[in-house]
Amino acid sequence: MSKNRRSLPEINAGSMADIAFLLLIFFLVTTTMDVDTGIKRKLPPLPDEENVPSQVDFHKKNILIFDCSPNSEMILVETGADEVGNGKPFLPGDLKNEIITFLTNYGRNPDLSESPSKAVLSIRVHKKTQYETYVKIQDQVSLAFKELRNNEALKKFNKKYENLDKEQQDDIKKEFPMRVSESIKE
Repeated sequence: MSKNRRSLPEINAGSMADIAFLLLIFFLVTTTMDVDTGIKRKLPPLPDEENVPSQVDFHKKNILIFDCSPNSEMILVETGADEVGNGKPFLPGDLKNEIITFLTNYGRNPDLSESPSKAVLSIRVHKKTQYETYVKIQDQVSLAFKELRNNEALKKFNKKYENLDKEQQDDIKKEFPMRVSESIKE
């Protein structure tokens, strides 16, 4: 007795791997990845035998302190000449004008900086300070320096700071160096 078996049709799976590979490449090429951006800062070089940091004597009035509370959005702003805790409260978005006033004092107010080249901005944060608050302070510092450098570049060279050549930018940076100190309070 002969059995009549029907054969099942076979699926050609040889090209399945090729299709899967092409789909993988397609999704890798077309997918966009979110890139976290950070705060652009150029850190000073590490000290070595040739580059030994010098001891700098700062007058207290040349330091502007931003004290960030962990429980509030308000930032206490005081100069080093003020008694600790006697600063003025500011919202982070209102700091730019205070920074500009401090940097461009040129000795007129004895409680503020002598000149922009001697001024230091000190950011003190607590461990529980919100990161957003810290970033807002950094943004205000950057905006203040951008405005000051642009104004100086327009006065000296009739160009915006970003349109100057490297040598001219370095000249402006010497007049308005960005000196920022950061510390964490317990």
